[in-house]
Amino acid sequence: METVNSCDHGIAWKAKEVLRIAYTLPFVMASVAGIAFAMTMSDQWLLALLIPLDVFFLALLVNFSNDYFDHKSGVDKLRFECLDDEDFMQQMKRLTDGKVYWVGNSLDRGIITDHQGKMLMIAIITSAIIIAIPIIYLSGTISLVLGAVALLLCILYTLPPVNLGARGFGEIDVLLSFFCIPFFSFFVITNQFNLTFFFVSLAIGFGAMLMRIADEVPGYEAHIAMGEKNLVVRFGLQNLPKIEWTLIFLVYLMIAMAAVTDPYFIVLLLSLPLPLKAMKELKINDAVKYWRPLTKFMFMTTSIAFLTVIILAIKTLIL
Repeated sequence: METVNSCDHGIAWKAKEVLRIAYTLPFVMASVAGIAFAMTMSDQWLLALLIPLDVFFLALLVNFSNDYFDHKSGVDKLRFECLDDEDFMQQMKRLTDGKVYWVGNSLDRGIITDHQGKMLMIAIITSAIIIAIPIIYLSGTISLVLGAVALLLCILYTLPPVNLGARGFGEIDVLLSFFCIPFFSFFVITNQFNLTFFFVSLAIGFGAMLMRIADEVPGYEAHIAMGEKNLVVRFGLQNLPKIEWTLIFLVYLMIAMAAVTDPYFIVLLLSLPLPLKAMKELKINDAVKYWRPLTKFMFMTTSIAFLTVIILAIKTLIL
């Protein structure tokens, strides 16, 4: 993979490549869904602002630490060797309307050094902790406990020697993390259990797990070569459709359960065409076959959170 002289690009470009800010959207929207649900029962507006901001920094930490440790292990460098293939890049550009949104690990490409990467992780963690202080002050020790759980899930995904992502447990980590993000955001403000939102949070969690699996697949050969045993490696590429269909079923089973407890949430079924299209496109045999479904699953998970906010706004106006 070619290295890049980051001096030839602006700060905004470098931030986009290093921090992958667009990839924080599912995290933040999941938190906003929890906040929106909480605000139907509370008026804690400062918490409503601080919690998604803290989740944003946790999302930056997850994404960048994943890049950092994948750079150290060499798996991303091996995974993105395909970017030197001009035919592959042309197909990718057609797939993304002429734009390739992320073309490899920023550390492998020389955009940021290892030392700068360490300093950046410290800065992100410090920012998350600073924002967490007023959250803990306003909501009590429960937010400290729940925040520690969320941070632990973030760190253990890629941090050696645990490295859950390389041992077949990373997908479960993602499921739990994305369940916790909306549900904890709701619970910290209200200190209440809500069955409807419990199911919605599980739907978001299973959707994120589906995103994670789809993101692993293009690097299947690289993960095998590096001895990593994520879920796709363990079950084999031939079983990928079965895994993804199972998770799609679980996402919409949770949505159905939410709709049983509150009929307004039947609206979340509007997200269903996205995974159906992803599975249809998975049947296309070309160089970008396994890259194609990822954005559909990402938009599915984000849209479930977004539609939740819309539903709650409508309910508030009507009731």
